[in-house]
Parts: sequence; C-alpha cells; structure tokens
Amino acid sequence: MMSLTSLNVQEFFILLEEFDVLWRQYHARYDLKGKPRVIEKLSEHASMSLKGSADKLFFVLFYLKQNTLQSCHGFTFNMSQGKVSQWLGVLMPLLAKALQRLQMLPARDPGALYLTLQLLAGQLATERAVPRSVDWERQKHEYSGKKGCHTNKNLLVSDEHNRVLYLSPTVEGSLHDKALADEVELEFVPDKDLLADLGFVGYKPQGTQPCLPVKRLPNQELSELDKQYNQLLASIRVKVEHVMAGVKRVKIVKDKIRLKGQQLRDQVMLIACGLQNLRVSNRNLS
Repeated sequence: MMSLTSLNVQEFFILLEEFDVLWRQYHARYDLKGKPRVIEKLSEHASMSLKGSADKLFFVLFYLKQNTLQSCHGFTFNMSQGKVSQWLGVLMPLLAKALQRLQMLPARDPGALYLTLQLLAGQLATERAVPRSVDWERQKHEYSGKKGCHTNKNLLVSDEHNRVLYLSPTVEGSLHDKALADEVELEFVPDKDLLADLGFVGYKPQGTQPCLPVKRLPNQELSELDKQYNQLLASIRVKVEHVMAGVKRVKIVKDKIRLKGQQLRDQVMLIACGLQNLRVSNRNLS
C-alpha cells in the first residue's frame, strides 16, 4: 500500500472516511462531466468503471504516487485514457477537500503562520520540472537558469514536527527564491529562528532571526569555525530537507509533470503537502 499510494492502510482508511462522504454528496448531485442531475442519485450504476469509494481513492492516489501515463493508468484499471482524465478531474478536487476536512492542508494565507508556528521554522523553495512550452513568453518565465530546464516553483515553510505549515502559490521557475519570499510577505511569530539556505541571502522578515550558512567568498576558503558552524546548521536544517523528501514521495511533484494548467499543477502540490501532513500526524500519534 505504501509503495503504491504513499499511505499505509491505517492512513488510507482515515482519508477514505472523509473521501467517501464527499463522493456520495458529489455523485448525488452531479454526473462525471460535472453536470447537475435533475433528480438526486443515491446509488452507483452497476456499469460504473470504478465501483465504491475505496477503489476511487486508490485510483487517484495510485496515479499521483506513480505519475503514470494516463493511457497506462487506464490499461491498469481497464478503461480508456479519456475516462482516466474524466475521473481525475472529479476525484482530485474531492481528495483535496477530504484532506482539508482532516485539517491536513498547509495554509495559503501567510498570516495564518502566527496561529500554527510554535518553536522553529524551516523555509525551502522547491522547483518542479514542467514540459517546455511552445509559447515564447511562457518559456522565458518558466526557464530556470540554474536548473537548466523549465520549472514551476513553490515556497514551503515547515515546523519542527515535519509538517508543512505554508505553501505559496505556484509561480514560474525564473523567479528567485528570495524574490518569491519577499512577494508573498510571510509573517512569523516574533523571536523565532528561521532556517533557510543560501537562496535566501538578504531575506530577513520582521521579528525573526534567519539562520543561513556562511557563504564562501571567491578565491577564499572558509575558516574552521565557519565550517563547523555550517555543519552544525546543516545537521539541524536537514529536517527541512526531510519534509521536502516526504512531499516528493508523490512522484507527480518529483518528476516532470504532464498535467497542463497552473491551477491544476498548484492543486497537485497542495495535495502532496496534505498527504505528507497526514503521514506525519498519524505516525507521531502512534
């Protein structure tokens, strides 16, 4: 179950409980094309390609975890590529809502960090590869020079418990990490430490103390004290990298994403962060 969906059985059924309610509400009022029904429908048709909420949840989690071609996904579930696309258009928003009902989604409003941050914050910008657009202006915005490919970017803030507290809007890969942080105007609890990498040099939000590695100057070597400081900081900040690794267990945000549309790509990243929070919350309790 974990290798196919990124969740263990217990986490799957926790999510299924909310997902089932949302699916029943949707199916009663709308068809798969999103058209309102004239009369509410309380039971699924016997010929439906995915029967039961458990199969539907497994279908969408399996797709996100493996990032398969929709034609291959359809072959696995005995349906056409068009039907896969149709199901995903319905199920992914329901999955995001189920995670929201479980309070697993990160905040999208920077001010909400005041309510959630307690001890230590880690900040990280992450890039996701996207196909090269045929539009010249879009190519320029999405080209990330340091990565040598076209990307989308998000800013994440995590806490000491490996939960993703905040997820920024999805932006083009050409935007610098610090510029993105300045643009979203994050607010932090005063007198808290903020762990960040060298992409945030010069970034100092009001009331916080950013902890950045010492950067080596051209043609100079770091002193032994600076090296020890960097090693100590890296040993603390590695938890932030573990959070990002947890988010990218869902391969659709690790590999090149084939889904088109900024809103859809943003939704996929939001779901990946919600699944990370679900795993962390459940395993911390157990």
